[in-house]
Amino acid sequence: MTMTPESNKRQIAQGVAWASSAQWGGQLLSFGIYTGLARLLTPQVFGLVAIAGVCIAFMQIFVQQGFGTAVIQRRELEPEHLDSAFWIAAATALFFCLLSVAAGREISRLFHEPRVAPVIQWLSLSFLFYALSAIPTALLTRELDFRPLAVRSLIATGAGGAVGLSMAYSGWGVWSIVGQQLVNSVVGCVCLWMAVPWRPSFHLSKRHLRDLYGYSLSIVGNDVLWFFSQKSDQTFVGYGFGSIGLGPYSLASRVITLIHDSIIGPVQSVAFPAFSKLQSDASRLEDALRKFCEMSSFVSLPVFAGIIVVAPELVPLLFGPKWIPAVRILQILAVYGSLRVFLGFMHPLMLGKGRPGLYLLLNIILASITIAGCVIAIRWNPQAVAISVVITMLSFAAITTLVIVRLGWIKTGPFLKSFAFPLFSSLLMLGVVAVTRTFAGRALAPAATLALCVVVGVVVYISTAMYLRPALVKELWEMASHTLFRSQSVARENTPLPEEDYSEAEAEVESAEP
Repeated sequence: MTMTPESNKRQIAQGVAWASSAQWGGQLLSFGIYTGLARLLTPQVFGLVAIAGVCIAFMQIFVQQGFGTAVIQRRELEPEHLDSAFWIAAATALFFCLLSVAAGREISRLFHEPRVAPVIQWLSLSFLFYALSAIPTALLTRELDFRPLAVRSLIATGAGGAVGLSMAYSGWGVWSIVGQQLVNSVVGCVCLWMAVPWRPSFHLSKRHLRDLYGYSLSIVGNDVLWFFSQKSDQTFVGYGFGSIGLGPYSLASRVITLIHDSIIGPVQSVAFPAFSKLQSDASRLEDALRKFCEMSSFVSLPVFAGIIVVAPELVPLLFGPKWIPAVRILQILAVYGSLRVFLGFMHPLMLGKGRPGLYLLLNIILASITIAGCVIAIRWNPQAVAISVVITMLSFAAITTLVIVRLGWIKTGPFLKSFAFPLFSSLLMLGVVAVTRTFAGRALAPAATLALCVVVGVVVYISTAMYLRPALVKELWEMASHTLFRSQSVARENTPLPEEDYSEAEAEVESAEP
């Protein structure tokens, strides 16, 4: 079906609605589960799982081999592409599962943590379910049909959390988190296959594999380099300071990741297929990029700014006094999270333009300077490692922006302007909240101080927005309301309306509004 600008806008809005429900609901649920586990378990337990998680995340890159992304980006897709990708991914998953079982003890010796070997071996079972889910997930994402993904995410997260919290309360220690993650993978895979009509055929096609590998190999290279740029800090902290040092660092990193994924993630998941559809229309593509950046930074930057101020009260209140060593690391990584907002849509943009090789080159630069920074910082402490990744991301943001501008994909002024107001308002809010915390902390309990700071921060930020940019606030509010209303309509239909029915549907929506 040929997509008109209006119909494409409709699908993007619906996609954001369901992606947001999955991310916000799932991340909120995940955060609640993570908080419960953090209060029941020790930092050392989280350090052990973080070491195992680094190894599992690295091998997981080679399980999917970038096939899912290649399926989303490819214009002409045949059944043989899907069948071949599915069976290769399944065979690769089995191979890495067996490899993890065999190499678990060697990995544990490398990190000087013998208890991590069985954790790696059991968590490697998730490779099988990850491979089974890759192609169905890609098919739904390709069609901007995020409703099944939203439902699957919420059900799987809830089931895994129930198992993990029950095991932690019963004294299972590290196996509580292992059980949580495995149940999450199994339930998520089952829900996904119940929602997707596609089933693989038992044959492989070399020609169709070559079609996919032409794009996916660059994706694998990007993912490997992105892994080193994103996981090098935890790898070095685990190697240099063990599970005791990695526990607080992994918690701080997890909090920042949860915030980033819940705010940026929904828009990112829609941005790639949207950019792919608009790749031949430079003007509309640039407009979409600026809108995505403006929307995400408006919400995310004040959150990261607030964390920098209230982390001393937030961490012990949520996770308990045993996690106080994570406070300073969380404050530093909040700056890192803010920098990631500026780069949130560069990856989808390059993939949507069919230029994974360019992003591969940029990731080589990012991985190189990240590893170099961690090697230097590990001489001191985990906080120094966190500072090194902030400096690395700042340098990479400047390099990436320069490259994109030189290619003519964006104009520097309009692009930076999309971040100007959220950044200014967030810094203003940060200053006011810092002053409030200083005076309130002398008279109020930590919980009351935290609550007051949150209220003051929200009031200051919204008031500034209403005074300086009322049109932007109105536009974002209308977009959010419009998106939420449309998501209810999509819940009744899994497929978009034919183009000739759009005007009729619009009339029905208008008549239903109070």
